[in-house]
Amino acid sequence: MKSLRTLNRRTLTRYLLQAVALGVIASVGVFLFTVRDDTWQQIKQFHWPMLPVLFATVLVAWMSNGGRILVLSRALGYKLTYRQAIAVSLSAEFGIAATPAGVGGTVLRLALLRQANIPLTKGGSMLATDVAVDLAFFSLITPAAIFVILKDPAFGGLLEEADNLHVIGLMAAVLLLIIGLIFLISRAGVQRTLQKIAGRFAYGRHKRWPARIRSIRWAAARSNRRVITSLRFIFLRRKGALFLDFLLASVQWCCRYSLLPLVLVAFGSTGNPLPLFLIQGILFSLSLIIVLPGGGGSVEIFAGIILPQFAPLALVGVILMTWRFFSYHLYLLGGGFVFFWTCSHLNRVFPQRNAQDSEGALGVDLEDSR
Repeated sequence: MKSLRTLNRRTLTRYLLQAVALGVIASVGVFLFTVRDDTWQQIKQFHWPMLPVLFATVLVAWMSNGGRILVLSRALGYKLTYRQAIAVSLSAEFGIAATPAGVGGTVLRLALLRQANIPLTKGGSMLATDVAVDLAFFSLITPAAIFVILKDPAFGGLLEEADNLHVIGLMAAVLLLIIGLIFLISRAGVQRTLQKIAGRFAYGRHKRWPARIRSIRWAAARSNRRVITSLRFIFLRRKGALFLDFLLASVQWCCRYSLLPLVLVAFGSTGNPLPLFLIQGILFSLSLIIVLPGGGGSVEIFAGIILPQFAPLALVGVILMTWRFFSYHLYLLGGGFVFFWTCSHLNRVFPQRNAQDSEGALGVDLEDSR
């Protein structure tokens, strides 16, 4: 549990302040760059009845995520309550939003599940199942989003100007190429070959690339076994739970990715929302790749470059700040409140936890909360 103890309240607070500061600086920079004389006049056109809709959309996403943890825990035989599932899910969302590359989300989720007497291996299986279900959802929605982008006149109507069969064939070829590369890289023999090649260069040996590749290979193998085992068990014995998890995942991600289209609608913009699903997915993935809390302002900068295609330049900064409040800062506020409250009331939230886990399982100062 050493890795869990390194993530304490002090480090989380420091990461939180860094994430907020970097995000605010980037958002303000985009706003100052895009503000125009008519910005304030256009802000007055904000459709205020959309405000409770935005809050409700975030709330439904939170409830759906908590429901997913509840469904999978019950499928594996652990009687988690919905309050406990919400505490786990929102704390994990806070960890993802507040820590570099979102690594804190996994740590907090597994640590809190352990408080409910769910072993780390079972908690890891639940997480692996969730990831597999998420990938299934995005595998279904991404081709549709790409097809709409190519067909939408706002993007040049690429399918209208080309032979549909040729374009669809090209898309299928690219998709098969990506799948083939992923399959090739996942092969143990290819990974060992890459490991040997990396060890032939002095720079690679200095940066310990062979050891890093080996660690990644072993971690990937463990994750694959965990995913296959958990999916096989749930599919064979709990098909309904897996299907319900997929439905809740669909609701969760549709709500989260509906935030930007809803913000645009609130400011009077009309357009096809489906391309924005794909764009948001790319931006959120980018924030996890960049090893800084909250992506280090990268989401705000790239969104500021893309949003002029969907809204007047004078409103880009305002739309960006509104969207990031609901899609990021509200997750920090709500998730952070739930996480720190849970840390201070562990005995009340997780009364079934083992006595040996009563100290330090979360890597926070639990003793001062008693």
